[in-house]
Order: sequence, then C-alpha cells, then structure tokens
Amino acid sequence: MRVLLVGLGNMGQKYLRKLRQMGLQLVLCDEEPSKEQLALNEPFYASVEAVSEPVDCAVVAVDPVHHPAVAKELLKRGVRVLLEKPPAASSRAFLPLVKEEGLTVSEIELYSVPVRSFPPVGVRRIYAERLGAGRGYLNPLWDLAWHDLYVLQHLIGPVTLRSVTKLKDGYLLTGEAGGVPFELKVAWEHPEPKRYWLVEGEKELYLDFAREELYESGRLLAKREEGDKLSEMLTEFLGGKTVPESRERALNNLILLESLDAPRGG
Repeated sequence: MRVLLVGLGNMGQKYLRKLRQMGLQLVLCDEEPSKEQLALNEPFYASVEAVSEPVDCAVVAVDPVHHPAVAKELLKRGVRVLLEKPPAASSRAFLPLVKEEGLTVSEIELYSVPVRSFPPVGVRRIYAERLGAGRGYLNPLWDLAWHDLYVLQHLIGPVTLRSVTKLKDGYLLTGEAGGVPFELKVAWEHPEPKRYWLVEGEKELYLDFAREELYESGRLLAKREEGDKLSEMLTEFLGGKTVPESRERALNNLILLESLDAPRGG
C-alpha cells in the first residue's frame, strides 16, 4: 500500500513516524521545500497537484484553511482521505465535503481507552480540562476543545454551547451535551499539561486521556496495556474503513464554535 502524507508540520511528523513504523510505502508532500530533508528515499513534492505516483490513500495535516482544497483535489482523483482536525476554518468551507464517502475526519480520542471503556451510567455533570504544552493552527478552542466536543457527541449526546470566556491562561467553554451541563477549560503552552474529564453522576468517573486510564470512584477500571490510539485509527483507515459520523460531528463542531464566534487566534 502506498500512502500520501500531505503536511510535515507537528502533527504531520507524528503521522510520518507512525506510518514508517507500520512499514508502508510513503509519498511526502509539503509546500515548504526545506521539509524535503525529512524524506528517507521517499518521493517528495511541494504541492498535491504535482504528485505523479499512484497512491491508495492519503493523510492530510496542513493548515486547516487549506484542508478543504487539498481534500477535494485528492477525492477528485479517487483517493481516500484521512483529514486532520479541524477539517476547515469554517462550516461553509467544509459543507461540500460532508457527503464525500471517501473522507474521514480524524477523531483520535475515540480510540482512547477511557472512551472505549466508558460505562453506561447516568451522568449529571462534566468538568474537563485539556491543557496543551504546544500550539496549534487556529486557537485552543478550535484545536483542543475540538476533541472534547466530538467525544461529547459520541458518548453523551447532541451538544449546545452557552458561553466562552477568555481566561488569563486559556478559555472556558460551557454548554450541554444530551442535556448534561459541562464546563471545559482549554489552553495552549500550559506549564502543567493535562487532559481529563471528571464525570459526576450515578458514579464518579475520571477519564485520563493522557495516561489512557479510566477510574470509577478512585478505582482503576481500564487502562491501555498495549498499542496506541494513533496506530489504531490509522489501521482502521488504511484497512478501508471510513467513518461517516466523523464528518457530521466535524460539521457540528464548526457550527458550534461559530455560534459563539469563537476566536481564531491567540
């Protein structure tokens, strides 16, 4: 199988390392010519339009502003696409891609142990923090809260947002998922990175997304024993599985963030 990787920035290089570990034939593409130094005898191109090798599928991790155009070009060629989040900088830009059967939007946290082992319990309230050490392209809300919004849709129910507040060290997002109130704090370049949910309900649950552990009232319920979530997501995609729901959840996320006029910067 030959895989095209478009974008060799921070996330692109994570994909690069993982795809190499999986022993796949790669074709690399990045608009910055200096990124060719990352190639190890792999064909390198500075634009998707210039790629001449036949490829079976593609992973796209560039600036979200350019995601729709790159995805459209590849889908037009009949290439299946795994598109990194956010898949666009606006719902209007992403809307033409929602019905594209060959497109899957990355939802890596759905492959995490806390999500896959989440028990069917009544939930009354959720408090979450996703504080990252690095930076993304648009804003902590579009980059980090994005994960929690699609997980909320997947685990709890349809999401509505109430408010977004600029904090000294990030943003606080409030809303409801399936009628359950939640608060979510996000930040870039935080001195104490963490990714967790505290779930109040019939039982108290603690979802540690960083360690991939799930606790119930302080008791460990599940943890990752082997493998990693990026490998699992890629394996499913490379095996031919597409996730239509990922496109719908992505469109919902874009509309939700736009509804609060969530900023795209800083």
